[in-house]
Amino acid sequence: MVYLYLTSQQGLAGLHTMCIGLGMRLREEGLRVGYMKPLGHRYHQEEGTVTDEDAAFMRRTLELEEDLSDICPVLLTPKLVNEALKGEVVDMLSRVREALSRVERGKDLVLLQGAYTSLQGRMLGISAFELAPALRATVILVERFNDAYLADNALFARDRFGEALLGVIYNMVPANRDSFVRELLVPYLEKQGIPVLGVFPHERRLASINVADLARLLDGKMLCGEECGEVMVEDLVVGAMSQEHALSIFRKRRNYCVVTGGDRSDIQLAAMEAGASCLVLTGNLYPSSIILGKAEEMGIPVILVGTDTFTTAERAEMIIRSARTHEESKLRRLRELIDEHLDMERLHALAGIKPGGTAQ
Repeated sequence: MVYLYLTSQQGLAGLHTMCIGLGMRLREEGLRVGYMKPLGHRYHQEEGTVTDEDAAFMRRTLELEEDLSDICPVLLTPKLVNEALKGEVVDMLSRVREALSRVERGKDLVLLQGAYTSLQGRMLGISAFELAPALRATVILVERFNDAYLADNALFARDRFGEALLGVIYNMVPANRDSFVRELLVPYLEKQGIPVLGVFPHERRLASINVADLARLLDGKMLCGEECGEVMVEDLVVGAMSQEHALSIFRKRRNYCVVTGGDRSDIQLAAMEAGASCLVLTGNLYPSSIILGKAEEMGIPVILVGTDTFTTAERAEMIIRSARTHEESKLRRLRELIDEHLDMERLHALAGIKPGGTAQ
């Protein structure tokens, strides 16, 4: 049995996205692929069960039959945190092991998706640094490219995981840093004994969210444009400037939402004229009937929220940055990226995976 544990030293590295793409690719190769997220933190309710959103989606995507309670055996809730701080938590590692014993039945390989970071879960005894050796899993580090760290996270992971570290995947590499990564960073890490399994470009399409989900996650109300809920948002602009300045900024962006006060009709008109994907109006201030009429005419969704502009912009930015790869168009593009940028032949060799048959 092969256990591939995907983890990251920093959050928002595209860990879930990489699990989706790798899982789909391995299934297409004829392997019976299992999946588990030992520690969940993205609350989601499905089939009357509170679980992790990633776990629920992967269960559907990989057509798994295991119970959600096994696919995500531990969910990080406020109650669990309080129990851990009081020393009342039972053996979480045993719970994960028991669930894995059911998840792996009839499988050739199990993908284990790490939590937000490799350290999350330490106070429960189930961080990646504890789970990987306990489950005899090989580790793939997925790192969002960051000039502040460069090779540091990969080197630290090698020091902590040792020979269990299969390699590193660099994700979300800006176009202007691609040659640096390939010509300098990759050779350096290879000399340090750390295989680089892939270098993925920053794909704006994957880091986007549809308007309906954005409204839901902002606890907002759709004033118009519900029929355009599938429109994708990739970027955000805060409309807190003059109308002339706003227009010059809006025209440089694409697929963006504008967060501004509900009383800023000048900014709202400028955003619509410049082709904004949607408007997010703050302060629970309803726009004028002229604004709503124009938005309906142009097919631009308008979302009303109760929070102030600064708070709303912070929340919206985090929502967009952590958007999930669940839309069909995203999944198709993800599969293309896996084929183009992940060295599957090397991954097979290092992990002992035999395509089309049982893992070695």
